[in-house]
Amino acid sequence: MLRDVLSRIGDEFKEARKKSFAAHPLASYLRETACSEIQDVLNAEMPGFQSKGSPGQGNWATVPWLAVFDPVVTTSAERGYYVVYLFHSTDPVVYLSLNQGTTAVRREFGRSTRDVLRDHASTLRRRIPEFVAGYSTAPIELGSSKVLPRDYEAGHVFGRMYDLTGNLDEQRLRSDLQHLAEAYLTLTFRGGLDPSPETHDEDDQETTKRNLTVIEMRQYRLHRRIERSSNAGIAAKEHHGTRCQACGLEFSEVYGQLGDGYIEAHHLRPLSTLEEGVPVGLDPATDLTVLCANCHRMIHRLDDPSNLEELRKRIHDTR
Repeated sequence: MLRDVLSRIGDEFKEARKKSFAAHPLASYLRETACSEIQDVLNAEMPGFQSKGSPGQGNWATVPWLAVFDPVVTTSAERGYYVVYLFHSTDPVVYLSLNQGTTAVRREFGRSTRDVLRDHASTLRRRIPEFVAGYSTAPIELGSSKVLPRDYEAGHVFGRMYDLTGNLDEQRLRSDLQHLAEAYLTLTFRGGLDPSPETHDEDDQETTKRNLTVIEMRQYRLHRRIERSSNAGIAAKEHHGTRCQACGLEFSEVYGQLGDGYIEAHHLRPLSTLEEGVPVGLDPATDLTVLCANCHRMIHRLDDPSNLEELRKRIHDTR
């Protein structure tokens, strides 16, 4: 049960840190059993999330964590945004937090990192105000002056604190996690930290001509985010190979070694079916295909960018 997972980590971590990190059973528990419990809570209603637990790397962490990642956004606690349980460094307290990857921000902004994270947190809160109302936006306190815990504090968007000495309500814990995961999905649909959906960039040339609504633009932007995720690209290539599924081009046959392994992932789910708060499928057999750069551009000019057969027909008719 989720309450058992949180309670065990809260109860045992302080003493575990006094012992050798290597092969410690609590470290294994954080990485494996705890993550499996989170997957069980989410996957029945919202499949597709990944979970990861970190007791530290080589040595015990000051603040251990259990994170939930949407692969469309990130699979790493170093970048993007995600849902995470952050355990206080000394007290029996854990925070369920919509938070941000801090490492990539610190690499770019250095001393301004926490100001940037707080600014990002404000942007994210404004994108999903109806979810914010059910949680706390009060600052979190992790009990450490070290860089990473302080960065986590700055990256906090909203969430909830649990006192691990109390009687934790299992149904409340599950409901809070599921609801925050729904907020996570909704946030991505609405653009996350991307520019406003009304702001067009070079990749939106075709959508600009079609005068899409804000919802349609959000669907298109999410579609493009899916295609650019490394997870989609890897899965698509592993299943379909690297030959364009529309025109048959294999880059290595034209460019030699330079083109080895190159191809672009394309998401086949119709844009109209992308909804707020609903997980996106990344099954390479049914949801993804691979296209060369030209065919990928052309399929996005179709009224229905999921219609691979229509693109193949147009290529055939011109030959």
